[in-house]
Amino acid sequence: MGNVSERAMRIAEEIARRTGTQHYRLVLNEQRQPEMTGSKIGGDPYWPADRPFPVDSQGNKLSLLMQINCGDAGLQAPLPDHGILQWFISLDSELMYGCRGNYDEEGNGFRVVYHEMIQDAVTQAQGTVDRDLTPVKREVAIDVVQEQTVMGVNDGHFNQIFFDIVKEITGVEHAGKEWYDYLDNDDCLYFERQLGMKRPCHQMLGYPAYTQGEARRDIDRHDTLLFQLDSQFSTLDRNQALVMWGDMGSGFVFINRDDLAALDFGHTYYCWDCG
Repeated sequence: MGNVSERAMRIAEEIARRTGTQHYRLVLNEQRQPEMTGSKIGGDPYWPADRPFPVDSQGNKLSLLMQINCGDAGLQAPLPDHGILQWFISLDSELMYGCRGNYDEEGNGFRVVYHEMIQDAVTQAQGTVDRDLTPVKREVAIDVVQEQTVMGVNDGHFNQIFFDIVKEITGVEHAGKEWYDYLDNDDCLYFERQLGMKRPCHQMLGYPAYTQGEARRDIDRHDTLLFQLDSQFSTLDRNQALVMWGDMGSGFVFINRDDLAALDFGHTYYCWDCG
C-alpha cells in the first residue's frame, strides 16, 4: 500500500460498503453484428412504422446514440425488463451534441424513448447521419453485464458521505471542506484508484464517472443514472474512435427514481463533459 494511511483505507472501505450497488456495464462488441432490435450504439434504430419519429425543436429528426433491448439484456427493476429503451440526440450544427452548452433538461435536443412492445412492422426512419455531429462514429453491438459498483469521488453526494464517516470515526466535524483537503497526496491517489471506475465506463444505474466534476444542476431531482456513454477507441484499430465526446469525454442521462419506476421518460436530464 506504500505510504497510504490506515485512516484512508478504513474510510475507503466504509464508503465502498455503504455505497455498493448493482449496475449494468455495457460492453461494446465489435465482433458481433448488431440486429435492428438488438442492444447497440449508432446505426438505424428499431422504430415502429405507426409511431411518429422524434424530432428536435427545429423539426429535424434525432439521431440514435444508444439502444438497449431490455429483455435480451436481462434488465431488472427499477429498469424495464422488456421492450426497447433508446437515447437520441439532435444533429443541429448550432448545438453541441444536442445541447446548447453542456446540458439539456427541456428535451429540445435529445430524447429518451421506450417501446414497451416490439412490433414486426418497422421503418428505417432515421435517414442519413453526419458522423461529425454525433459522438457515435459507427454502429457497434452492446453486451450487457450486471456487476457490483461503488460511488466515485466525483459524485455530488461523495463529500457528504466522506465526512459523515470521518465524524463517526474521529468525532470531529469538518464543515465546508472538500474530501481531498482532509487527505495527503498518497491517500487521494489511493481513493481515486479504489473508488474510481474502469474506463471506458458505459453503464446503466450505478454512479456517474465524470471526466470532471458533478454535472447535474439538481442531484436530488435527477437522482438515478439511466445511461452513461464514454469515449472509446476501437479495439481492432486504435486510431479509429467508436465514440468521441469532445476531448475524450462522456455523456450522461439522469432520471428521477419515481419517474423510472413509472416508466415515465419524459423528464430526463442530459449532459456531457470532456477533459
